Amino acid sequence: MNKVVVITGASSGIGLRLANKMNEDGYTVVGVSRNKPLGVSFPYYECDLTNKEQIKSVCTTIVSDINTIDILVNCAGVGTGGALEEISNDDLRWVFDVNLFGTTEFIKNMLPALKKSSPSKIINIGSVAGEITIPYQTSYSMSKSSLHRLTEGLRIELKQFNIDVCTILPGDTKTGFTSNRKVIMNENSAYQKNVMRSIAKMEKDEQKGVSPDKVVKAIYKVIKRRKMPIQLVVGFDYKFLVLLSKWLPKRLVEYIIIKMYG
Repeated sequence: MNKVVVITGASSGIGLRLANKMNEDGYTVVGVSRNKPLGVSFPYYECDLTNKEQIKSVCTTIVSDINTIDILVNCAGVGTGGALEEISNDDLRWVFDVNLFGTTEFIKNMLPALKKSSPSKIINIGSVAGEITIPYQTSYSMSKSSLHRLTEGLRIELKQFNIDVCTILPGDTKTGFTSNRKVIMNENSAYQKNVMRSIAKMEKDEQKGVSPDKVVKAIYKVIKRRKMPIQLVVGFDYKFLVLLSKWLPKRLVEYIIIKMYG
């Protein structure tokens, strides 16, 4: 029987590329996102990850329809740009609801089906920004850092059920995430010059970034491994950058980030 993979955030970017690729390769793919994309040839369920009751309802339906799940890939994610002082609690909560709390809730509701398929896998799409805090994207870095810690904890807690967990850390990737980033800035903001310069740098790097196909290839790489790594950074440059951030003095790392984004 073909392995069953559930992919959240499957309406665009990395999630959609992965869903189409795995569907072509013979996996039984189940797509999940807030809005269903046009032209998909696999089962699809609409779900808003900020809505706990809807998550529960959709997961119940998926498990009823599919019964067992071999792989869960959490690609759904959103971001905000702007100074943290000017980001409202509602916007901060929105970022965490999608990137962390909604993803956590989705995992919890999928676990009964994942346990049936032992061995099974959970792959969370994190970010290099979860290891290296990006100014004026602090809320996003906070949420992705928390997602990385979620993976580390789940790996230990779910080991007894033969469920392996991994985080994939892309760097700058050319997707619709760039245009969908919510930039928040007060009128006559004292941060305006720095925010606009930082966001422009982010957008330029993202549009020159790697193809989503490279991230899909990395996901495939860990799916096919018997034991997944705790995390996999996509791209040599970003692996080196994350490694340097752990080795170099914090003040030097901060200086480099200021030069890049400050």
